[in-house]
Parts: sequence; C-alpha cells; structure tokens
Amino acid sequence: MAAHAAGQGTKSNDPFRMYSSPIGASFLQKANKIFEDFPVSKYILFSLIFAIEIAIVFAFAIYLIR
Repeated sequence: MAAHAAGQGTKSNDPFRMYSSPIGASFLQKANKIFEDFPVSKYILFSLIFAIEIAIVFAFAIYLIR
C-alpha cells in the first residue's frame, strides 16, 4: 500500500496550479481582454506577414539545397 511520504512539501509540482488561484484567474482575464480588443484586420495582416515569411524561408532553403 502506498502511504503519503512525510518528507514531501505541501506544494504541488502542478504547472497549472496558478490558473486555479485568484492571481491566475485575473492573469487569464487580462490575456483574454488583449485578444478580444485586437481588431480582426490586425489578425489578418499578421497572418499574411507570417505566411510571407514562411514562404521566403522555404524558398531560401530550396535555393540552398540546389
């Protein structure tokens, strides 16, 4: 039978424990507000820029392979 080890601390190593605390909840609310306030046109613009960057990197990689 497994027993609780007395030498272990009470803190959990759970990386998600902050999200269940009041501090984590306010942190997530602030992050969501940033995304909600961002206009759709900016998402489209940044997606287009990212796609162009990826195309340039692949074109350069193909150029180096030849």
